[in-house]
Amino acid sequence: QFSFYQQKGLNAYIYAPKDDPYHRSRWRDPYPPAELRELLALAQTANEHGVSFIFALSPGLDMHISGADEEKDLEALLAKFEQLYAGGIRGFAIFFDDIHNKDGAGQARILNAVESRFIAGKKDVLPLITVPTEYFTADMFQDSKMKPYTMSFSKKLHPDILVLYTGPGVVCDGIDQADIEKVQTVYGKRLGIWWNYPVNDYLLPKLALGPLTGMEGIANKKIPALFINPMEKAELSKISLATAADFAQNPAMYQEEASWQAAIASQYGELAGAMEIFATHSQRMEKGWAHAGREDAPELRRKMNQLFEKLDKGEDISWEISCLQTEFLQMQEAGTRLQRELPEPIKQEANLQLRLFLQLAAADQTALQLLDAKAGRHKALYAALKKQLQKEVEQ
Repeated sequence: QFSFYQQKGLNAYIYAPKDDPYHRSRWRDPYPPAELRELLALAQTANEHGVSFIFALSPGLDMHISGADEEKDLEALLAKFEQLYAGGIRGFAIFFDDIHNKDGAGQARILNAVESRFIAGKKDVLPLITVPTEYFTADMFQDSKMKPYTMSFSKKLHPDILVLYTGPGVVCDGIDQADIEKVQTVYGKRLGIWWNYPVNDYLLPKLALGPLTGMEGIANKKIPALFINPMEKAELSKISLATAADFAQNPAMYQEEASWQAAIASQYGELAGAMEIFATHSQRMEKGWAHAGREDAPELRRKMNQLFEKLDKGEDISWEISCLQTEFLQMQEAGTRLQRELPEPIKQEANLQLRLFLQLAAADQTALQLLDAKAGRHKALYAALKKQLQKEVEQ
């Protein structure tokens, strides 16, 4: 991964896995020797590839932000950072996201203390990074007025601390100029972006294989940092990460389709054509509050809609059936080839979705035969195909 980041010019990595107990649930505890060696080896590998390794701590579940134990907890946090600094880590972050405590002034006081008692005294560390408890626009404002937490947190926070936010929502279609300007009135030039695509932890059966989209509004803004949250499927995340790197290096010239095609071509070589077909069908992430990524296979959807429109009017659909049959056969051929020829690590990451993709292609072909039988008034064939399609859909 770090070798790939170096090739693409991605220059920082935030370590913040919530299933690492020493990051969140046991944040006060220093890393035991074995776990510390692993973490420091990871950081060293990042540094060897020109990637700044940033260790994040998420103490907000139970940190005392007031009262007699505040100083004790603060000292535990500083001791944890000192342990990692002694091991060679030079980037640090404190996250207060996804917690119930909304003491904005208290959180800012903790961050400011870390800034003055740890960051400021070391000349070789990166600026401290934080994620507030209200970290997206809709949660920061109510009826166009800044909410009390955001107001107190932003007013008290030291100006050298970098604040990350996710856009209008937690997972959203993009950040327009009005949104970034609104949030910059709160945090000014210290506002960076934590972009939740292609991460799929809220929709695990779906792969997010599209490009970075929706960033035209920030292309001419001076954003100090753009962090891309990947899927746990590290190899498949590289498609989106490559496009994000293209955007970050030259926002004004970024073309999402060209960048996406180039990413697939460079990563998949002779399999690029098959991978592009597969990825075209797996870009959009949609679940309740989450809306991100390009629409899945929009051109195919257009052709399908055209078929249904003609069908409703009683018009001949033989041409549309022929065109769609070609599309669905290409899906089947692409999925079969990827299952057969993908490198094993990528195949393991995509195995479930490839199997579903092939089942979809087969069901689509059956559906076309069903429509053709209906149009030709072949009642017996229609009935048989209807049963077959129902069985395929249920699988």
